[in-house]
Amino acid sequence: MKNIIYTGLLALGLFSCELADKEFNASSGSADFTKTVVVGDSYLAGYMDNALYAEGQENGIGGILSKQLSAVGNTLNKLPLIEAGKSIGSMQNGKYVLQIVDGELSPVPTEGDVSLLSDQSKWVNADVPFANVSVPGAKAIHLVSPLLGDPTLGEGNFNPFYSRYASMPGTSTVVEDALVNEPRFFVYWAGINDVLDYASNGGVGSESGLEPGDITSTDAFAESVNGAIAMLSANNTMGVVANIPDISKMPFFTTVPYNALVLTSEQAQGLNDYYEQVLDYNNNAELLGLPTITFVEGPNTFVIEDATYPLQIRQMNATEKVLLSAQSEIASWPAGQVLPLTDEVVLTDSELKSIADATTAFNAIIKTAASNLALADMNTWFNSLVETGLLVDGNLYTTTFVSGNVFSLDGLHPSMKGAALFANEFIKAINTKYNANIPSADVNNQPGIVFP
Repeated sequence: MKNIIYTGLLALGLFSCELADKEFNASSGSADFTKTVVVGDSYLAGYMDNALYAEGQENGIGGILSKQLSAVGNTLNKLPLIEAGKSIGSMQNGKYVLQIVDGELSPVPTEGDVSLLSDQSKWVNADVPFANVSVPGAKAIHLVSPLLGDPTLGEGNFNPFYSRYASMPGTSTVVEDALVNEPRFFVYWAGINDVLDYASNGGVGSESGLEPGDITSTDAFAESVNGAIAMLSANNTMGVVANIPDISKMPFFTTVPYNALVLTSEQAQGLNDYYEQVLDYNNNAELLGLPTITFVEGPNTFVIEDATYPLQIRQMNATEKVLLSAQSEIASWPAGQVLPLTDEVVLTDSELKSIADATTAFNAIIKTAASNLALADMNTWFNSLVETGLLVDGNLYTTTFVSGNVFSLDGLHPSMKGAALFANEFIKAINTKYNANIPSADVNNQPGIVFP
């Protein structure tokens, strides 16, 4: 089967234009930015290309914001940087890079340096405090829990991305470590992982709302967000908080079409015979008044596993999502065989509804908690970006995987150019709320995706 993502990208070139120097009079308005801290998850930490690495940290959303706020007095820019030239992801891989595989462009993981997380002699706890304490993989509920960085809990039960720079691993919390700086302003963005963890695993989770693959329960989310913002905004500290965008519109969930199974006439006939005669699926479906499974020459709808369906497998609906991770599953199919996609690489309509309902509920909680602060409405802005793209000084940015320049090679986290776009939305919200004049980041001059 042809690689359905990268065909035709080989000839693609990236372009950028130099912005003209403009006179700009920066001002802080009614806020004090002299000591600004950044608190959040993978997005503010600068995690991109499915890994954490120094260039991503410096040119991620949080890193860009700290630099832009320097124009209005921010003096805190210290990051818990990964050693230069190295990277490490949550699956122990290194960062993704574009390579030509079988004549087509594909993201390929480099080798990750596992010792960055496993070797405590390489941790940077002695260098605290850090201005950006955002943690890859952290949910809102984790940022106020000392268990997040407790290495005594054993592998898989703590987050080494936090342990490596926690002031007191197993005792301190992320929010507490931010407060060590005695901040006068804060940036807080958490909550995406509270739905993304569930979504990126195909909606496989429990009902408790507390297990790793679950959508966080509304009560737990509210308690965590309200608690964190109350701590950060104590002593009249001002700040900016962002809500959660519709993650189902990120390239990880939109790049592989539901009907990307392209068959020859012979292949289609063979599959029809298999489902009708060998599995006797279609006869059983008709007896139950359910749709049959049918294939034709050309594009076809994938068959998926669905434990909630009477016959356990079915063809997808047009509104359902195939995850980017399905690519590796499809590539592993035996020659000449087409298997049902597993539950882990598909989001069904009911799972998408659970994600949408949770996002709506979480955003209502965030809006209330941030009532006296600046609120960056990432949800509305991101929907607009998906629909029309964003033209910046002649360069068009879209959410199309790779070629759109907004998302990195993991399809979930922004690229360096995309990080600048997100950072500028924070800056707009800050300027509006506090009557400030903070310069926007230069999106076009940020590093782009590197093509081989």
